[in-house]
Amino acid sequence: MSKATHTAQQYWDVRSDLFANYYKKPSLFDKLFRKAVYTRTAVALKTIKEYGHCTILDIGSGPGVNSVTWLKNSDASHLLGIDFAENMNEYARKNAAAESVGDRCEFVTGDFLTYNFQGQVFDVSVAAGVLDYVKEAGALVQKMDAVTKKAFVISWPLNGLRMALRRYRYTCPVYHYNEADVRGLHQGCKINSLEIIPMQGGMVTVARK
Repeated sequence: MSKATHTAQQYWDVRSDLFANYYKKPSLFDKLFRKAVYTRTAVALKTIKEYGHCTILDIGSGPGVNSVTWLKNSDASHLLGIDFAENMNEYARKNAAAESVGDRCEFVTGDFLTYNFQGQVFDVSVAAGVLDYVKEAGALVQKMDAVTKKAFVISWPLNGLRMALRRYRYTCPVYHYNEADVRGLHQGCKINSLEIIPMQGGMVTVARK
């Protein structure tokens, strides 16, 4: 019997606790084979701290564990998280309140590519673990550029054994990139520099304006 196929929204809408535990209660397997999850979070935090009392857009904010980490460890004034899985957003709101940063963040349900920010822009935007599931990578990068004033951070999975295993296990499509893809996708963005940081199974980029 072939496995069921789902959209990324359907796949993650029922996995808020599982995904949160990658960060909050990592197993030995997570520590060994999901190092990229922690690397991309750390790179984003370092970037956020460069800009002091800044605003943050967390794209694909999921259960909000990254959002809380960034708020608790920086002087950021406010964070908006957007995720298309409402169960994730419910978890994120409760998590932020429990961690005493609920007054500095908001979580909305929607698709970043079609969401109307009504002219709102952010100092730093982050898409951590998002491009893995987005077919329209170019449109996402261009929109991040448009809604960001100072820097945007993106994680990118490479092809390889880990990606092959994910394609076997996951019931939603996943995508991969190489360095040439990444540089090409940033062409046309209004940035002064593009930093590419290797990580386990992929890269993290910091595009600064």
